[in-house]
Amino acid sequence: MRNAQFGELPLNQESEVNECVYSPDGNTVAMGLRNYKICVYSTSNWETLWTLEGHSKYVSRIVYSPDGNQIATSSYDNTVRIWSTHTGNCLHILDGFDGEVNGVAYSPQGDQLASASDDMKVKLWDVVSGECSHIWIGHTEYVRNVLYSPKGSQIASYSGDYTVRLWSIETNECLHVLRGHTSYIRHVAYSPQGDQVASASDDNTVRLWDTSTGECRYVLTGHTHTVFSVVYSPNGKQLASASWDHTARLWDTGSGECLHVLQGHTDEIQKVVYSPQGDMVVSASNDSTVQLWDTATGVCIQTLTGHSGKVSSIDLSPQGDKIASGSYDKTVRLWDVRTGVPSRPVSSGHTGVVYQVKCSPRGDIAATCSGDKTVRLWDIKTGVCHQTLRGHTSNVSCVEFSPQGDQIATGSDDETVRLWSVDTGACTHILVGHGNWVSKVIYSQQGDQLASASGDNTVKLWDVTSGQCCCTLTGHTNTVKGIVYSPSGSQLVSYSDDRTVRIWDVETGECNFTLHGHDYMYFNNLVYSPRDNQVAAVNSDSTVRVWDVDIGECRHIFIGSDVRVWSVVYSPRGDQIASGGEDGAVRIWDTEASTCLWTLSGHSSGVTRIVYSSRGDMVVSASDDKSVRVWDLSSGQ
Repeated sequence: MRNAQFGELPLNQESEVNECVYSPDGNTVAMGLRNYKICVYSTSNWETLWTLEGHSKYVSRIVYSPDGNQIATSSYDNTVRIWSTHTGNCLHILDGFDGEVNGVAYSPQGDQLASASDDMKVKLWDVVSGECSHIWIGHTEYVRNVLYSPKGSQIASYSGDYTVRLWSIETNECLHVLRGHTSYIRHVAYSPQGDQVASASDDNTVRLWDTSTGECRYVLTGHTHTVFSVVYSPNGKQLASASWDHTARLWDTGSGECLHVLQGHTDEIQKVVYSPQGDMVVSASNDSTVQLWDTATGVCIQTLTGHSGKVSSIDLSPQGDKIASGSYDKTVRLWDVRTGVPSRPVSSGHTGVVYQVKCSPRGDIAATCSGDKTVRLWDIKTGVCHQTLRGHTSNVSCVEFSPQGDQIATGSDDETVRLWSVDTGACTHILVGHGNWVSKVIYSQQGDQLASASGDNTVKLWDVTSGQCCCTLTGHTNTVKGIVYSPSGSQLVSYSDDRTVRIWDVETGECNFTLHGHDYMYFNNLVYSPRDNQVAAVNSDSTVRVWDVDIGECRHIFIGSDVRVWSVVYSPRGDQIASGGEDGAVRIWDTEASTCLWTLSGHSSGVTRIVYSSRGDMVVSASDDKSVRVWDLSSGQ
C-alpha cells in the first residue's frame, strides 16, 4: 500500500452528504443527503440509478440487505422505510414509533430488521410482511442504535442511559446489561467471531465486553476526548477507535494494549474502517481529509485531499479497491486505491447498471441486460454492439440464450418475459402473467420450453413457439430466486427466499418434494449432478447440502468452515463436488463417502466460481482477489 497512488471522482450533490454506504457486491453506493433524500449510484459508470424520496426529516441510517436487493433507512420522521434496489420503489413503511428512529439493522439472514428509537424501544420487523414481530423494553433513555451479532443469535442495543443491552433472538430475553460507562455511548461493534463487543463513549474510553458473560474484559484508556467510532479488524485481533481528540488508536483485543496512536488529522475524527485484508485503516475527519494508515506500523500512507468541508462518512468497496467519502461540501469523492486512476465511467453503451451477461452457444455473441431497460447484443470478436433491444418498461434483470442460439429470453422488473430473435432483434412474444419482478429465465435442454421465476413466489412454464403459459408452479412463500432443469429435462428445481428447494415434475406441474434444512433465506447456487439423481445447494448458512431427487431426502451436509459458500459444481462423473466461499478455500468432496478429499488454499479472498476440466482431473477457481488458480486434483496442488 505504501507506493499506491490515488485518484478522485467528485459527484456533486444538491445537499450535504451525511452518509455513504457500498452495497454488499460493490456495484452500487447509497448516499444519504441532509435534504432527506437517498441517492443510489452505479459504481460501473457513476450514473444515478435511483433517488429515494419519502422521508420528511433527517435520515439517520442507511443499510443494505445482505443480498443487496433492499435498502432500509431510518429517519427522524418516526419511520423506517424499506426500498427495492431493483426498482427504487418503497416496499414498506414501518411506523408505530413514538419518537425519532435513530438506527436500523438487517439480520445476517436478511429476513428481519431491528430498529432503535427515541421511545426507548427496540423493535423487530419481518422484512417480507413489514409487520412488527417483537418489542423489547428495558432502556430508560433513547436507544441510539442496534446491531446483530455475526451469526444473528443476538442483538446489541445502546442507549442514552449509558448502557449496552444484549438480547436473545431465540428467547426474546435480555441476556446482559453492560454497565460501566459514565457518559453517552457513541458506537458499538461486535467482533467478527461474536464473542466480544466494543463500546465507545463520551467518557473518553472504549470498553471490551465478553458477550457470553456480560463482563467487561478491558477498559481502553488514552483518548482525551469523546471516542466516536470503533471497528474490529477482519480477523478480530485488532480494534481501531476514532476520537474527537484528533487521533485514532489501534488496540490489541486480546490484551487491551494500545499498539499505535495514529496522529495526523487536525480536527475531530468521525469514522474509521479497515480494509478487507486488515492491512490498512481509513479515517475520515472534520479537517476535510481522508487518511490511510498502515496497521502494522501505524504510519500514514497517504492523505486524500479535495473536500472543502467536513468528511462525514467513508466506506470501502467489498474488494477494498475503492473508497467513497461523503462531505458537508455537498460532494462524494470516489478514490481508486488500486491504480490511482480516477474512477471515471467507462462507456459501454448501456446507461444503467449491467445486471447480467450471457454468451451464445456458438460463442460469437454476448447479450447484456441493464437497468436502462434495454438488452444489447455484442459481437464478441470486435466488441461492437449490433442490436439494442427495446420494449421492457423497467430494469431488465436476466437474459438467457436458447440452446440453438437463435433466440433470447429476458425477464424484467416490469413483470414480463420477452422472447427476441437474435438475427433481427425483433420481439416475437411478450409473456404476461407474473405479478412481480422476474428474477430468472431458463430454457429447457430441447429449447421448446421456457421457465421463469418471480418475486410473486411462483414459477411459470411457457411454450416457446406459441408464447402461452403451460403451467404455474405454486407453493413457495417468498421470492423464487433460481431455477434449474434436470439433465434429462423431466424435472425442474427451484430455490426461494423461503429457505426451501422444490423439485417439480415438468410434465404434470406437481411438486414432488419440498427440501427443508437451510437456515438462511439466501441461496447462492444450485446444481444438478450429471447422473440426474442429485442436487447440490449452497446457502448463506455456510453449508453444502446434497439431496436425493428421487426420494427428497438430504444425503450429505458438507461443512468446511463457518463462512458463506458461494459456488458449487459437480465433477463430470458426478462422484465429486467442488465448493468455494468467503474464506478463499476450494474444497473437494466425495459424494459417496461424504468426506473432504482436498482443501485447496491459496486465494486471499472469496472464491466466486469453480469449474472442472472435461476429464475431471483439474479444477479452475476464480476469486475476488483478482486471480484465477488451476488445481491438480491428483496432488491437491
